[in-house]
Parts: sequence; structure tokens; C-alpha cells
Amino acid sequence: MFNPPPRHAGLPWGVAAATGAAASALIAWGSAHAEFAYHPSGWLEPTVTAIGTVLVLPLDRVAIVAGTVMLSVLWWLLRVRPGVAPIAWPGWLLVIWALPLLWAPPVLSGDAILYADSGWIENQGASVYAAGLGAAGGPFAASVDPLWQGSGVAYPALSLVVNQLVVALTGAHPYWSVVAMRLPAALGVGLIGLTLARIARHLNPGDPDAAGRAHWWGLLNPLLLIHFLGGAHNDALMAGVSLLAIWVTVVAVERGRAHGAELGTRLALWLVAPALVGVAMALKQQAGLTVLAVAGIPILTGLARTPLPARLWRLGVRTAAVTAIAVASFVAISLGTGKGFGWIDWLTLMGAAGTPAPFALLGQHGGDLIAYLGADPAGFRTVVGLVSNAVLLGVLAWVVIRFSDRPVAAVGWGSLAVAILGQSLHPWYVPWSLALLGLTPLVPRQHRWLAGFTIAFVCWNAFQTVMWHG
Repeated sequence: MFNPPPRHAGLPWGVAAATGAAASALIAWGSAHAEFAYHPSGWLEPTVTAIGTVLVLPLDRVAIVAGTVMLSVLWWLLRVRPGVAPIAWPGWLLVIWALPLLWAPPVLSGDAILYADSGWIENQGASVYAAGLGAAGGPFAASVDPLWQGSGVAYPALSLVVNQLVVALTGAHPYWSVVAMRLPAALGVGLIGLTLARIARHLNPGDPDAAGRAHWWGLLNPLLLIHFLGGAHNDALMAGVSLLAIWVTVVAVERGRAHGAELGTRLALWLVAPALVGVAMALKQQAGLTVLAVAGIPILTGLARTPLPARLWRLGVRTAAVTAIAVASFVAISLGTGKGFGWIDWLTLMGAAGTPAPFALLGQHGGDLIAYLGADPAGFRTVVGLVSNAVLLGVLAWVVIRFSDRPVAAVGWGSLAVAILGQSLHPWYVPWSLALLGLTPLVPRQHRWLAGFTIAFVCWNAFQTVMWHG
């Protein structure tokens, strides 16, 4: 009888907890400095301002970058590998890491201020789609980044409802309402943590480390801690609800195997899970990619045995049906909340902020060069945008074909393609992809490249952002 080789525990749990908490504390402390505030008077909370100014320039910037590097190194040391068991209690580990961030202002981004202002505008009975950010005055208007002043938002209906609730619950406080945008983000991260293990074991039944690997990629990575929780981005709740839809599908499939195709199983597969995708789409539109996983998981075994043309047809038919239900849910939420579809008018703003998205860089700098030479760059930038869309669609088509027998991997790689090849690439776009890809087997080369990209991106973003603010 074969006995697996013994494994050691790796980095002690207490050391990992203390190191991660110290790194988060450095990021929180540096972020509390008034130079990172968007309001002319600072963070509008005297205690936070007092704590932040203890770190004189440029020590606040050093603290943020140092904390980010510490978290990245720690994450790499905790990776699942031969001879080393996955770290125990990853959820509690993340809680300890996150605690120092809870009092601090938003980390490396002012998006939470935009959320609060949009919630304020909607609570006043106006529409942020029509009025634009900062238009209603109030406690957040002066903190809205000048880049977005007067512009609407591309966030769909449910995202605005969440913002309204947070602002109402916190009394529209100019500081704590912004910080409280971490509440929906924490809910999203909680859903990620609660769903990953069950999905991972279902997709990888012969892998004893499947859950540990999923937690390493999807829960403990520094992008999630710094940008989902630290930055309070609404992508977190979208990602959590998307994974909840996949979890419902997995649970329904497993119960169907045990008890047969009962009514509850059919309702979960054809109503609850697709409707949850629609809910996720009403938070952030790119969640619509999840329909591939919801459609494909119930027929995984059949997909693996079916030749490619028939496999694509079978997956395509089921995906079309799931998509119809998800879109119906999305439309019902958009109309039922009274918000409608005004976000469509603001989709072109996604590339307004400078990011390292390849096509955005090409359009920006190529256009600047053309303008420097005395020509109009508008045509060039239009062509770059069209090429970007064509390339993205081509890559997505290839991903669906290549991973048609592994629909969760298709959603993971597809969402990463959308993040990189779209009009903007922000670090908070990536954790959803990492959570999905952590559920699927990765070859060593993919593992190294993906981990390297994650570490390089989170560290580069921290350095670039603090220098840009400075």
C-alpha cells in the first residue's frame, strides 16, 4: 500500500498571523497621512489625521510600500507545495490580517469616496447617472476626485442601492460612511471564503490540497487584502455573489447525485444559480461570464467525453438558457430599483484614469505622440479602441473553445483577459480571476507566471500610487 510522504506545516500559523497584521498596520498607518486624502482639509476625522501625521514625509509612502512587499513575500511563503501542508484556518488568518485596516481610510484608491457620493446623490432623490458626481453638494462632494467631478458612473443598479444603504446606515458621515464601504466588500470576501472549499473539492475530487490551494489563491492573496478590503472596492461583493452562484450549482449537482433530480435540484440549477449571476451582474457587469460555469458544471463529465464540436454545441445551448435567466434577473433588478440603465452612457469613462492596460497605454501615448507631431489623435485612439475590442473578443472565443471542458477555468482565464485587454487594468479587477483559477489545476508554468504577475502588480501599484500622490 502506498503511503504519501510526510509533510511539515510550513510557516508557523502565529508567525504568519503576526507578520500579516504588521504589514497591514504599516499600510493603514501610511494611508492615514493627509497627503493621501482627497479633501483639502484631510481625512475629516481628527484622530485618523493625528495618527497619520506621526509618520512624516516620506515615511508614510515607505510604510505603504514596505507593508505591500511584506504581504507579497508572506503570501509566497504560504503557497501549497510538495512536502508542505496548506496553512490551517485561512479565513481566521485573513481576519487577523485585515483588522488593522478597519479604521484606516481607503487604501491606494479614492473609489470608496465615489461610492459614498453616489449613495448620497441617490438618497436625495436624484440620479447620479444624470446629475454626475459631486453635483448634489453634501458631505462627500468636495472629496470627489476632480477627474470624476460632474461625471456619472458606470456602476449598475444594485451597486448604487448598496451605496445608498451604507450612506444611510452611517448617517452620511464624511469619513465613516466612506470607510463603511468596507462592509459590502467584507461581505463579498466572506462569501468567497465560505464557497471556495466546497467548489474546489467538487472540481478536484482526487486532490487533498484542493481547498488549501483555492484558499491560497482566492482568499490570502495580497491583492484581495489590500484592494478588496483595504480599498473597499465593489468588485469584492460581485466576486462573492458570482462564486455563490457557482457554489449553489455545485451543491445542487451533488444533491442530485445523492437523491435524484428532485424539484429543488432543478430549481437551484435553472433558477437560483442563474438568478444569482444576474444579481452579481447588477453589482458589476463582468460577472456575466459566470454563466459558463453555472451552465457547464452540471455536465462536466459529459463535456470531457464529448468531441469538441458537439461539446461546444451542448455547452452553448445550456449557456444560452442560463444567460437568458441571468439577464432577466439583471433587468428586473435594474427596473425594480428604478435606476434603469443610465450606466451605459458612462462606459467610455472606464479608460479615463491612466492604467497599465496595454491598449490603453497604446492609445494614450500613441495619441500624445500624434498630437505632438501636430495631427489630431482622435482617429488613432478610435482605431486602438476598436482593435482592443476585436482582440478581446478573439481571446475570449479562444478561451471558451480551449477550456470548453473546464468551464470554471474558462471564466477564470476569460475574466483575466477582460481585465488585461480591456480599457483599464486596476489591481482590484484581478482577485476574482485568481479565486476562479485557484479552483482549477494549474501547470507549474501557469502557477509561476500567475503568482509572479500578482506580486509584481500589487507591488508596482503601491509604489506607483504613492509616488503619483506625492
